[in-house]
Order: sequence, then structure tokens, then C-alpha cells
Amino acid sequence: MTARREPAVPEAPGGIPGLGHVPALLRDPLGFLGSLSRLGEVVRIRLGPRAVWVVTDAALVHTLLVALARDCPRGAVQSTLKTAFGDGLLMSEGQAHRDRRRTIQPVFGPDRMAAYVPVMQRVAEERVARWQAGQTLDVAKEMNHLALEIVTRTLFGARLEEEATLAFHRALPDMVKGQIVQSLYPHPAFARVPLPVNRRFDAAVRVLNRVVDQAVGSTGGPAAADGTLTALLRGAVDPASGLPLTEADVRSEAITMFGAGTETVSSTLTWLIQELLDHPEVADRVLAELDEQLEPDADLTPEALDRLGYTRSVAREVLRLHTPNAFLMRTATRQVELGPYTVPAGTELLYSLTALHRDPDRYPDPLRFDPERGRPGSAPPAGRHAFLPFGAGKHKCIGEAFAWAELTVAAATILRRWRLSPVPGARAREVVWTAVQAQGLQIRIAPRAGDRRRADEVQAAAPALAALPGQAAQAGSVAPAGPVGAAEVSR
Repeated sequence: MTARREPAVPEAPGGIPGLGHVPALLRDPLGFLGSLSRLGEVVRIRLGPRAVWVVTDAALVHTLLVALARDCPRGAVQSTLKTAFGDGLLMSEGQAHRDRRRTIQPVFGPDRMAAYVPVMQRVAEERVARWQAGQTLDVAKEMNHLALEIVTRTLFGARLEEEATLAFHRALPDMVKGQIVQSLYPHPAFARVPLPVNRRFDAAVRVLNRVVDQAVGSTGGPAAADGTLTALLRGAVDPASGLPLTEADVRSEAITMFGAGTETVSSTLTWLIQELLDHPEVADRVLAELDEQLEPDADLTPEALDRLGYTRSVAREVLRLHTPNAFLMRTATRQVELGPYTVPAGTELLYSLTALHRDPDRYPDPLRFDPERGRPGSAPPAGRHAFLPFGAGKHKCIGEAFAWAELTVAAATILRRWRLSPVPGARAREVVWTAVQAQGLQIRIAPRAGDRRRADEVQAAAPALAALPGQAAQAGSVAPAGPVGAAEVSR
């Protein structure tokens, strides 16, 4: 009988004694991970003394996430959050994960989405009502606040005080930085050393827990409205024990939804605005579709969003080019077969959805923004699993439909109300930790031509809206309008 011959796993060049490829990964994470596909479908790198296998092939990543999900649970990156926030949906495995997913799934069912969309619209309209003509906005900050308000109001039926929103915005970068640094430590004990990055991570965790406590209410506080995630969790029973979920369980799931529904969506919205500024012809088509398909004063519905085919294609291309997940990890708990490779037990496996979506073998000219990719009649990308922004398998993002709706509602609300112009030199730039953040984009705003009546109504409503609890106006610095670049999101 002929023995199975399998390809050797190549090791990436350029490792430094004692540090391995950590400097290259920290210096240019996406460039480094994207370069590995030229070496093979699976490539070995070293993170200090640890050997890690990087899976660069989309089909093998899909196999890892689906067929091997049981034998390759989530690894060091997620373990950092498990230590901080408990064994919730994002961090749990096995039967505990299946039970918790079944508990939470009704919150994201079609009937709930129909109720969420009008709330998302109201939140977005209230937020943009606080903007003023000629104002300069820090887009990343503003989109972060908007996404946080949408999650808080739709999933938890609550309002955050403005100071809590600002605290969340300030704390999130320290949490994601600490998450990636701690995942690279040679031993988990290093996370307990009082290094500055560890202290900032611990402080950020405390802040985020306080913000979540404000949203879900403390133990014994007022009950959340029926239909909210909080009410569902507090009424649920743990199948394993038969007991109600603890407040720690409720907090763990809440922090998962806050993080997943805020950071990734706000970054995608920021990149969406940047791409529309860079491609005014795309912006014109989006605005034409919004004007044609949406009634000026009608509430949005899932059915109305389904009519926005081109807008959805634009958002899809933004999500491909700027996929928020820089890298994630899995750990083989036993020897498994990954395509032609035998993966020894204990091997850590790393993959980057961002790098996969920028693979020139699957997406020709991958850094070019092209909303026609994937539209009817266009050439499909090579491979069935070339587009995985929400993952795959049992750990696929439970809030995928929520995220699509959040993106579309926010974009439609902003673009129908305001004309966006770039501030010269203030472009979005990639800041990569575990997520690919967009920072630095600033825009000036003006009412859209032909929508002066609505703009006047928005401006008149702003003082009253700003006086609502938790709605103090902190939208950004106000600056006089001045000369702007040629590209504008306008019609």
C-alpha cells in the first residue's frame, strides 16, 4: 500500500531569533499575512517560541471553520477575551456554545428584524439631526457613536448617557490592542505582569463592563422591555443546569453584542464614506437608487432595504476590501487532516479574512474598489468560499442580518440628508490590531440640494433631540465651511 504523500509546510522567511515573525506581524500585519499565500496554502510562522500555521487558502479556511470546528476550537486571540468577559457566545465551545446560540437566536429572527429596522432609522435620524451645516466631523468617532446607539436601543431597549458613550469609544482601542498583544505572549502568565499594555487592557475591560451594566441594568434593577436581548437572557434557563442564567452570563453576552455590533460596523461605515468620496460616480448611483426606491418620509422596512440592490453591492465590496477581521486563530485539540496536510495535535492555526479577500488569485486587482464584483452577470471570484466576512460554520456571526441592516439603514439615512465633502489630507487610514480600524477621515457636511425643507426640519429638531436623556450633542468639532476637494457625495 502506497503511503500518503503530503506537501511540506513551508516556513516564512525573515524570522528573528527569539522573536520569530512577531516584528513583521506588528509592523505590517496585512502585508505580511497577504504575502504568505505565495509560499503555499499553509505556511508556518513563529510567534516568539511558538510555531503557528497560517492558512492562506479560502477553501481550507472554510474546512477549518466548518468540518473541523469541533476539533479546532478558537485559539489565543479569543481566549484573551474569555479571561476578561467570561464564557459567552463569542468565547464558548461545544455544547455550551450550542445551547447559548439557541438561546440567543430568536433575537435575530425575521420577526425581530422587522421591528429593529424602524428603530435603527430613528436612532440614525436623531444622530444626524445633531449635525450642523458646515460642521467638520471625525467620521470614525461619529460612526462609532452611531453604531453604539443603534445596538443599545435596538437590542437592549436602553439609552446610554453621552459620557458612557465617550468612555466606550476611548476604551475600545486599548481593549483590542491588549487582546492582540496578549495573544502573542509566549505564556498566558505574561498577561498578569503589570506592563502598561496590560494595565490599559484591564482598565478598558472595567470601563466596558460599566457601560454594559448601564445598558442592561444592574441586578434587581428595572426589568428590560419585552423582546430585548436583556429580557430574553434573564428569562432563559441554562439547559445544562436547569437554572436561570446568572448576571455574569447576561453581561458576557451583552459585551459580545456591544463589541461585535459597534467596532466592526462603525469601521465599515467609515470605509464606505471614504470609498464614496473617492468614487463620486458610485456615490451618484447610490443616491439615485435611494431616491428612487425609498419614500422621503416613510419608515424603512426589511422589504425596502431589499430593493437597494446596488447599495448592497457597494456595502459588500467595502466589506470585502476592508474586512474588519485582521486575523483569528484556532487550536487543533487532536491530529486532524486539513486538505492534504496532517495537522498535529496542539498546533495553532491562524487565518486572515482580510488577506483572503485581497488575494489576487480570487479577486483580480484586489485593491481596486469595484462594486460590480459579484453582481449578476459579473465574473464570480474563484472558489465557492472566496467571501467569508462573517465567518462560516457553527461560529458564523449570529448577527449577520442585523449588521447588514445596520449598515444599510445608517448609510441611507446619512446620504439622503447630507452632502459629504472631504477635508483635504484627512483620509481614512488602516490601523490594524485584531480588527482593521479606519482612523483619520474627516468630512464637512451641507444639506443636500433639493432637500432644504427636510434639512430645515432636522436643524429645528436638533435642540429638542439633544435635550433627550443620553442624547447630548457631542458630534464633533464645528468648523466654518471652506474650500473642499472635487469629490463630493452629492447630486
